[in-house]
Amino acid sequence: MASNVSHPYYPLGIEVPHYKENSFGNAVTPIALTIFFFIFMAVWKYVKQDRFDRALGSWEKAALGWWGLCGCIHMAVEGYVSLNSTTFPGEDNFLAQIWKEYAKGDSRYVQANACIIIMEGLTAWLEGPGCFVIVWAFLNRHPMRYALQFGVSIGQYYGTLLYFFTEMFDGLSHGPRFHPIYFWTYVFGMNSPWLVVPPILIYQSWKQLTLAQGLLDKETGFNPVKGGVSKKIR
Repeated sequence: MASNVSHPYYPLGIEVPHYKENSFGNAVTPIALTIFFFIFMAVWKYVKQDRFDRALGSWEKAALGWWGLCGCIHMAVEGYVSLNSTTFPGEDNFLAQIWKEYAKGDSRYVQANACIIIMEGLTAWLEGPGCFVIVWAFLNRHPMRYALQFGVSIGQYYGTLLYFFTEMFDGLSHGPRFHPIYFWTYVFGMNSPWLVVPPILIYQSWKQLTLAQGLLDKETGFNPVKGGVSKKIR
């Protein structure tokens, strides 16, 4: 049934009950991006050393800034839409306006698409807290830090691939296809960091975990032999 409420979402004519136009208009996007930038920079500025007073390098501060920012985005922004998927199109708070503007590129959000909302919920309430635990673990040099980073990064990368591939499967039908703002900036641009950063952190974690396992095998007397079978050295 076609909606009797005028809205900007695709496919044109879909029903979006109680839709209310944003009071901020499209200015909500640069405001949100500015907030995200300041969150990242705040972590960069104030996280300078670990609990053993060892100074953190630029790479480590950047990684912790990433995890702090991801935690905020996952829990606040994605957590909001996971809890308010059927009502936010009619609301005017800042988080609702973020999602109403973003949905101009992907209307699955204003339609409360089951796959998208469940994925956002899992991201918010599993990966979100995990991001903050990772920050804590690295600052405290906890032995589980790379295992946590490995697991959450895989979850982020998998979720991003699922997000893109499900929309491609639907023929990119939930927004103006290849629009410079709504597709390339919102849908592709705002999600592309999760196509780039998680694989880097997965690789880093893989190297560290492999090294740790090799050292453990050496310590406990297990060494790999030809054919991939391990034996214990007596």
